[in-house]
Amino acid sequence: MFEPSGQELINIANESILNENEKIKSKYTVIIAAAKRARQLVDDKDERVEEGANPLTVAIDEIKNKEVKIEPEA
Repeated sequence: MFEPSGQELINIANESILNENEKIKSKYTVIIAAAKRARQLVDDKDERVEEGANPLTVAIDEIKNKEVKIEPEA
């Protein structure tokens, strides 16, 4: 089991969203957002990734720590 789970990441991402229609409902939205953020980290040559950290782990940590906002699906 991965930590945090997909549902936990959804809950974290939805904490600051007040409008029920804008809340993230799918774990796949979170997974895609993390994958896209990981790609950005690699493309931008982020220092954490350059030091050997896994870009996906860094992206998930950013979501968990609310450093990155996930836009709800349209």
